[in-house]
Amino acid sequence: MRLLSPAGYRTMPWKNGGGSTVELYRHGSSPEGYDWRISIATVPGDGPFSSFPGYDRHIMAIDGEGFVLEGGPGGPIKVFPLFEARRFSGDWPIFGQVRNGPSRDFNLIARRDLYDSRMDCLASEVNLAMTNDSGCTFLHVFSGLVSFDGTRIAPESSLLLEAGESGACQIGGEHPRVAMCTVTPRTV
Repeated sequence: MRLLSPAGYRTMPWKNGGGSTVELYRHGSSPEGYDWRISIATVPGDGPFSSFPGYDRHIMAIDGEGFVLEGGPGGPIKVFPLFEARRFSGDWPIFGQVRNGPSRDFNLIARRDLYDSRMDCLASEVNLAMTNDSGCTFLHVFSGLVSFDGTRIAPESSLLLEAGESGACQIGGEHPRVAMCTVTPRTV
């Protein structure tokens, strides 16, 4: 188990130079610089999203009124209301259109040839027995009272559980919002 705090996050430019992202965690060292990554980005206005061929992308708006992604084969992807996860291919030429001003979003991006990935938002009181046999689970706390095996996880902080690690997570308090990302190696 590894606790991550805002002091350890790093701000970096988008791949296409159109904005910046706060990287919470990265794993691996593929040509993109990682095999999977979790970040929070600010979408200041309308514009193209960076291309990530071979990656699956998960996104949810966490502040502002969200945005709409254009360019996928199934039509527009509505990234709103807040804290509702969406998924799209990094291969698609995506253009984002903000709704009534800037928005912030939470992101998971993972190489699809190596990993199965998923993002959810936990928004109610729950007790979870968490076990990782082969993959990783990443929790990021937006609000609420969250603890893992008795250790408190402060808002804007994160928890990484790696393969073979397990424990009990309690989520409660007023209006809890916790992103839960799972990344599991693909088997051949």
